Amino acid sequence: MSVSFLPLPETAIPVSAATRAEAPSPRRIRIGMPHMDAGGLSENWLLRHCGDLHWEAITRRLGVAIDEIRAEGQQRLYPTVIALRGRYSSPLSTVREDDVLCASVELVPCGSACAHGRVAASVGDRRFSIELLTTFAQRQEDGALRMALPAARLASRWTPMGPPPPLAQLAKAARRGEPLPDAFSGPRLQPAGAPLGETTYEPSPYADYNGAGLLYFASYATIADTVERRLVRRLRLAPANITDWATATSPVRRDVFFYRNLPLGETLLVELLAFEREHSGSVKTRVRLRREQDGTAIADVVTRRAFVSERT
Repeated sequence: MSVSFLPLPETAIPVSAATRAEAPSPRRIRIGMPHMDAGGLSENWLLRHCGDLHWEAITRRLGVAIDEIRAEGQQRLYPTVIALRGRYSSPLSTVREDDVLCASVELVPCGSACAHGRVAASVGDRRFSIELLTTFAQRQEDGALRMALPAARLASRWTPMGPPPPLAQLAKAARRGEPLPDAFSGPRLQPAGAPLGETTYEPSPYADYNGAGLLYFASYATIADTVERRLVRRLRLAPANITDWATATSPVRRDVFFYRNLPLGETLLVELLAFEREHSGSVKTRVRLRREQDGTAIADVVTRRAFVSERT
């Protein structure tokens, strides 16, 4: 199976004996310009931060340093993202410069090669929950990633705890194109009929790809947002009083289901599948990312946005 790739965190350091034994205290970060975008707290940064916490939790669970997570034949293993789910009690636009974000992670094995992590983050009384579902994978000769089991000495420390989480069941149904028994992402990721609009997009090697030359998991949502903004403007879907979709709306829910990666230098075909105005005054969108070369779906992104006061 070819899936998306969660790279070695840029800030990661070798895991010491002390950090292997217990999880660190909640990570506190004072929000500055590097953590923000035009609409408030950058969701791209937030997802990257959560990926970092998730990755560190895996190393603590296994009790080894990052580069010691290997298959039986000593091939390097990496966690690859299968699905993510974000739930935000307040729009990310409510976070301001100099706010303090606190985040901690709980992680459990949910299969012989899978991990389920839940990051609980907060800024004051605002709560942000991000779930990540990953599987171990190794790099193939052609550059693709394939699911792989850790070596026996590590597998003994990776015992599944309880049944698979609901997110794992949804991810399996999404990959198979089956109905999703979920109030938010269901009943199907692809509605009947043609897409509302589509356009091509070539991801940037300077911002969207990681050091291994693979499309970074947090970039999928950012690419979907970038193209959604373009299509909303082109199709005139936004209310007339909105100046810019990026500053007039802010995510409060997000599901991303990852199927495969996109080789560096190739182009995406991005489709806006649905634009649904909800009774709450929010908007739910469905975006599908395809490989332009053959039309293969590489991800589905479902987002609920709240309308907010545009930032100036």
